[in-house]
Amino acid sequence: MAVLTARRALAGATLALVVALIPGMTQAATAAPPGHGAPAAPGAGLPVFASTGAIVDPLDDTLPHNPNQEFIFPSVFHAGAHLSDPLGEWYVYYAPHDDPGGINLMYADSLDGPWTQYEGSPVVSNQWEGVYDVPHVSSPDAVWNAAERRMYLYFHGDNTVTRYATSTDGVTFDYGDEAVTTEMVDAAQPGRHATETSYARVFPNPDRSSPQRWAMLFMTNYDTNVRHINLAYSRDGRDWQVEPEPIVTPGPAEGTNVSAADLWRWKGKDYIVYGSTVGTIFARQVDRTLTDVGEPEPLFVPRPAPPEAGRASSPQIVTERGRTHLIYEYGERSHTTIGHAVLDPDGVRDPLNTRPEDPMYAQCTGAGSDELDGSSLDRSLWSTAVRGTLDRSVVADGAWRIPTYAGNSTSAPLNLQPVPQPPWEVTTQVTLDPQVNFQQAGLIVRRDDANSVRIDISHVDAGKRFDFVWRNNGVDRNNAWTAEDSALAPPETGDTVWLRITHHGDWLTASYSVDGATFVNLGRATPAGQLAATGVGPFAYRGPAATPELTAEFDWIRFTPDEGELAGCS
Repeated sequence: MAVLTARRALAGATLALVVALIPGMTQAATAAPPGHGAPAAPGAGLPVFASTGAIVDPLDDTLPHNPNQEFIFPSVFHAGAHLSDPLGEWYVYYAPHDDPGGINLMYADSLDGPWTQYEGSPVVSNQWEGVYDVPHVSSPDAVWNAAERRMYLYFHGDNTVTRYATSTDGVTFDYGDEAVTTEMVDAAQPGRHATETSYARVFPNPDRSSPQRWAMLFMTNYDTNVRHINLAYSRDGRDWQVEPEPIVTPGPAEGTNVSAADLWRWKGKDYIVYGSTVGTIFARQVDRTLTDVGEPEPLFVPRPAPPEAGRASSPQIVTERGRTHLIYEYGERSHTTIGHAVLDPDGVRDPLNTRPEDPMYAQCTGAGSDELDGSSLDRSLWSTAVRGTLDRSVVADGAWRIPTYAGNSTSAPLNLQPVPQPPWEVTTQVTLDPQVNFQQAGLIVRRDDANSVRIDISHVDAGKRFDFVWRNNGVDRNNAWTAEDSALAPPETGDTVWLRITHHGDWLTASYSVDGATFVNLGRATPAGQLAATGVGPFAYRGPAATPELTAEFDWIRFTPDEGELAGCS
């Protein structure tokens, strides 16, 4: 079977515009005539933000308080508008996530920075004499209470309690009280059992007709281990009443959890903006009474490779002198920091989906691609056989059919081709309907049996699931608590899915699509140099021999064209 290189575009197609995909790799985008384009992309009415990078370095050992080299949950406070003698025009409070936490402060005269660390940090610690002694405090949120002419600083500590303290200068605080607790959620929502009440944002109630002057969005985890956003109201910012139902429940777009929500007003409309399991910051339009909540729209999609590592959360959006800023946290959990982004009319919202007119590269493919439309496997392309004597796969009728072999990636047969020079990207379309645990199929990038990464569609007790697994020196990387490297398949997932692995020079990342058009980031990046892979190809297996055998059908395997190959297609 011939190797497909730089396949010519379909008749009449033009590749008029080249945009960046990953460093050293480009992809084509066709500009549609006005009024004849594709339907508006999700989030099309929302601004696009471009990251300018971190505003604090978690690896800086000179910081006044940096116990764990990780920071989360920034809170922006306009100190110059409220305090009599502020350290700077703008304050940002932030905190470590892990024990012992502690509320830090940095300040600047502009939201563009530069930022100076307050040497007295932490301004609130996990021990307050005579009040509490908890493993950690975190997630600060600062608001100005004009009626009392003082700042209220909300924070959680421990996870079951959101507290508050007050201050007239932003650096010294008096303890207030508990604001929201798991017991309050249980009382307001009979039949539910809360295990966490944290990550609160407080703001003036947008419903001016309500006697409740303040509103709070806070994260609640329940005994189902699914995190929601709840709503509470208060007349004075001190005594709070929890609403009887969550205001945001995670759906297929967000994954298992939603968290760190804020209220944001944009062009006359109110939105709840928040983080999610999939790493995207979403926005949902909401009415002024905070009762009619719309569907999730992507607002900010982080880049999959570090430092953003496919995860952004805890958004605060502020417009200063006509310039709109996004202050947020980004990075792999427990390796996070505080980032800054600005509205960019020319920016790209979703770095994984910048070629909507040809998302699967059907019009133009790169070297190494195989449409699998022959009657046998091209051994000049798929030149490496691992455990080849066990191979029962066949190429016929436009597909490569691979049985789900007994065993796993260290015992099933594989047919691979050499990995290209980086950067590169490989995508496949695979059809499999796993019904029993361990049945799975996907793509593997491999050095040997002890060292590989693989993306698959599989089956677990909860149903179909996507996995991105790094096998490092014989041990699979897993994180059962946050399930960062797995994602349950959305309800609309059919038997055919699309899987992708991208080599970004220093990192390997994975993504999947359930509709053949839009890819979603999956899992944590893998260091490409440490893996030092030599081969790439499809796989299928089923674990125990007693598990029923299925057949996975791979319709094609395509490499993204580089700039030269794209030019040849245009």
